Amino acid sequence: MAAVLKKRALAEFTQTIQESAPFQPIKKLKLVKKPPTGTGNSSLALISCLESCKSSSEALRTLLRVSDTFELETPDIPEAVKKLSDHFKNEPESAVRVKILSLLCDIGHLANADVVSIIDEAILLLKNDHSHKVMAQGMNTILKLGTLVPDNVIALHQKLVEVAKSYLKDVSHAVKRRCLEIIGVHTPVCTGADAEKLMVLISSYFNHDDARVRSQAFSTVITLHERNFKINPDIYIDVCEALKDDYEIVRQVVLKLVCLLGNTFPENEVVLPGSEHEIRLIDDAFGKVCNSISDLSIHVRTLAAKLLGTMKLVSAKFLNQTLDKKLMSNMRRKRTAHELAWENVTSGEWASGKKWADDAPREILDADSINLMSSGACGAFVHGLEDEFMEVRSAAVESLCELSIRNPQFANLSLDFLVDMFNDEIEDVRLKAIDSLRRISEHIILRDDQLETILGALEDFSQDVREGLHRMLASCKMSTTAGLKMCVEKLLDNLKKYPQDKRSTYRCLQRVGAQHPELVLPLVPQLLNIHPFFDTAEPDVENPQYICVLILILNAAKFSPTIIPLLEPHTLRHYAYISDTMPSLVPVLSLPESSCSTITRPQTVPESLEFLNNVISNLDLAENTLRVQTTLLQTAKEHLNRLSEIDSSVAGTAQFTSLYIGAQLIMSQILEKGYWLNPATLATQQANNLKTNITNLLEYCLKLQFFFVGLSPVEECAVKMFRLRALALNLVYIVKGSNASALAPCHHFLTIVEDMQRDLQVAGLDPDAFTSAVFKELSVLEEPKPGTVSRILIPILSEARLGKIPRPNIQIRMSSAEIVEPNGQTDTSLKFTAGLVMSVHFDAELRHLSDPSRVRLKVKYPDQKTQIILPRPAHMKPLMLDGEETQAGHNVRLLTAVLISHQVWSEACNVEINVALAIPEADLGKRKANVSTTPTLIDLCKPVKVSVAPKPIKRTL
Repeated sequence: MAAVLKKRALAEFTQTIQESAPFQPIKKLKLVKKPPTGTGNSSLALISCLESCKSSSEALRTLLRVSDTFELETPDIPEAVKKLSDHFKNEPESAVRVKILSLLCDIGHLANADVVSIIDEAILLLKNDHSHKVMAQGMNTILKLGTLVPDNVIALHQKLVEVAKSYLKDVSHAVKRRCLEIIGVHTPVCTGADAEKLMVLISSYFNHDDARVRSQAFSTVITLHERNFKINPDIYIDVCEALKDDYEIVRQVVLKLVCLLGNTFPENEVVLPGSEHEIRLIDDAFGKVCNSISDLSIHVRTLAAKLLGTMKLVSAKFLNQTLDKKLMSNMRRKRTAHELAWENVTSGEWASGKKWADDAPREILDADSINLMSSGACGAFVHGLEDEFMEVRSAAVESLCELSIRNPQFANLSLDFLVDMFNDEIEDVRLKAIDSLRRISEHIILRDDQLETILGALEDFSQDVREGLHRMLASCKMSTTAGLKMCVEKLLDNLKKYPQDKRSTYRCLQRVGAQHPELVLPLVPQLLNIHPFFDTAEPDVENPQYICVLILILNAAKFSPTIIPLLEPHTLRHYAYISDTMPSLVPVLSLPESSCSTITRPQTVPESLEFLNNVISNLDLAENTLRVQTTLLQTAKEHLNRLSEIDSSVAGTAQFTSLYIGAQLIMSQILEKGYWLNPATLATQQANNLKTNITNLLEYCLKLQFFFVGLSPVEECAVKMFRLRALALNLVYIVKGSNASALAPCHHFLTIVEDMQRDLQVAGLDPDAFTSAVFKELSVLEEPKPGTVSRILIPILSEARLGKIPRPNIQIRMSSAEIVEPNGQTDTSLKFTAGLVMSVHFDAELRHLSDPSRVRLKVKYPDQKTQIILPRPAHMKPLMLDGEETQAGHNVRLLTAVLISHQVWSEACNVEINVALAIPEADLGKRKANVSTTPTLIDLCKPVKVSVAPKPIKRTL
């Protein structure tokens, strides 16, 4: 009711409404939209104009106008249907009748429309029509409207099926296709004789003259299977015959059906044509799909390559044949050069020519008995991986990976083929091959020759390919020390060429060292240049190549204790330095007692959550004065901030609770001083302090609402109720301390109240004291104008106590951003010509985002001008983190280029680049006079400074 009054407040008029409200604990607020004037019956009026149309073309134009501005009220629907059907009966032009049936379908999709009566009307209209186009559109209308009727209305669905069967006799392919589609979608689930009759009816169209009808018949069988019909596997032979169809639309659908039958009845036996041998149906279906890899159509080949990956119950002998391509020549298997050479050596004699046909083929082959097109599964993946189209190669790589994951033997056979795909000309295919090898890494061990081919791909210009290779190498096992040494050397050389791959290389060598401690051990003296007699120079600990070697060796030392005695004293000191600067890349090692570098750094302890619970419980139990309570809150906030730095497992919960306590402290400070009651009488400094505190309070509330993921409904409602209190305080401040209109903040506040009531009802939670009082007062308020609402809120804000702090939830994670590049540590300034654009490489890792589409880049120039950049979605890619939970929001890597441009400066200055979250919801409550073009942004991290020096244009003759 208050929301109704809110509408009147915006319109600035007065009206009294009396309602006999039933008893409710809390009165609900509901927005009532006034009907728009002049547009309510526009569509009905246009439909009424059909009677005055003098020609079919004029009627068609009218119907097109109706569909462009389609809007009907619920009471007008029956009248509109009647007028359309009346015009249909008298219309000679088929195109107009088709459009009328299309409009009937649109009307049926409206809310509160009587779908059954519209379907009956459409069936009646089609009875006396002889146009194929009209009948096809009528079947389409019946099909779409029938899907709106629940499945339990069996009588109606059976009626639609009978209508479709009666129209199957039509000669038009369009009508037949729609009828078959209706049969597949609307036939009630049945078994026994009824199901057999249905399959006989559909299979009778498998050999229809029109390819479109044949295709739809096979699609109908697939639709029935998706609706849990039990398909008779006896149709398999007929379906396989259709694989030789001349039309690719038929072959595509038949391939899907063959694969479906194979996966549904894998153990059924089928007899091979031309023999009495029986094989499993899944094996035979797999061979049929493999044959389609050599189809003339790219679409059929792509589909066949995709379907191979779904057939996971195939026998191993059939699966292995897909990687064995037999060469055929003159109806005989062509032997390889190695086989021919071996026969020449072992035979001991040559053909003399004295005997007739002494060099004839040993086996006599009949040309009619050879069918090269039905060679089964032989070489299917080889053909797919060598196809001229990237779509086929990409699908073949995916299927090869899916089958290898479930079959270790097949994974080892496919390894060479996947490695060869690293040299594909298309980047997407290379990336899929790299990712596929990473996924099957648990089944394979890389040989040195394979590793050499893989490392050759590190020269790729694409950063995505190089980082994909790093992830793949981190997952795979290597076989020899020489291979590991070759891998490390190649990675270090590649790091010199591409310094931006530093973090990815660090993570790669971290995993490589942990997985190969026995291979790293013999290489330690060589990698660290340890001489048995002479002291060598101490390496620079800031050198990325040296850091890579340290990360490799230190991670291997965790699993090989014999490595630590080999290390030099300065290497142990460097370990202490790296463990402090890069704790996530090196493990905790037990060093000798003589070394002062022993580090114990537990990541998490069980006492952390207990400590967090105790802090919050003590705050809830404390009954003290406001000053003592403020001191307790401040101390608890400091403890929680420190806890978030110590223990990563409860860091998100501690940060959330600390931020909530900080918001409570600001609210207490504002309410305690009482300046908010009469802000107009304050001095300038006091007014500015009050305004700043309220702004900070609203920003805290936005952070609580949008910076955290994993919140339970209890915590979400607690945050929203606290924000409601902050918005109430802001509304009072605007009304009392400003002459500007407060309509927009008041409208926003009432909307939040309505949303809050709905959220509490959905979650089944009770409101706190403040929220309950607001609901109660606004429900009886007659005119919720800003002044009236603020007068009601003042006593509620003064009297209501702050709500309890939510209990700890260890699933909470806080959104964060880490800017990798630029790092802000360079002394050189970036120079460019003033007025032109300079590109700055930007690389950031964003963790635990609730909505990545909110991310913005903020560029702040020295003259305080700010530029907001919306990153392209293609520049935001999933961040691969080991050991991170995937359900806690989105982990994203932002890799883009920031464009900077400015006029001439007298000297180099710093430009600040930052990552922020855009929160347009915060702009809804702003006064219209003060709304700026810059949306509300909240920084995710501290800005990085880039020194920039725009130079004047050199003017030359």
